[in-house]
Amino acid sequence: MNRNLELLKRSDVFGGLDDAQLTRIMGLAEPQVFAEGGAILEEDQRGTRCYFIVAGRVDIEIRPPFSGRAAQKIATLKSGDVFGELSLVDGFLRSATARAVEPTEVLGFENTTLEKLMEEDPRIGYRIMRNVANVLASRIRTTNMKLRNAISDIFFY
Repeated sequence: MNRNLELLKRSDVFGGLDDAQLTRIMGLAEPQVFAEGGAILEEDQRGTRCYFIVAGRVDIEIRPPFSGRAAQKIATLKSGDVFGELSLVDGFLRSATARAVEPTEVLGFENTTLEKLMEEDPRIGYRIMRNVANVLASRIRTTNMKLRNAISDIFFY
């Protein structure tokens, strides 16, 4: 449990919280293990949990629309990364599939339980949501750069 606390402390989403706050969050965690190739969450399904990777790697995949082609990997996440956090923010359907690349250990957090804690302790809520906003902003900036590069490739080559 102590190792997981240290991993949470260094994570992008839970960083900035003190040990007492992280201990409360750890009390909500549900450890799960997924085999290589196992789907942890699936695109277009209702999201009710977010996940923290303790060990292993997870590919994030999207299906190209209207093509019938195989899913495309858009990212690989590793120990210390969080995924599924969009459902914590907006409650919409999953925008991608998360699949274990190798045997992978995660901590699952039920959104309603985590939201309840964030409402009970606004300092925890503020820090987590601020951190999630920073993670999402970084991902949007990365996507914008990839899109800009793809557009320039189309028009200038």
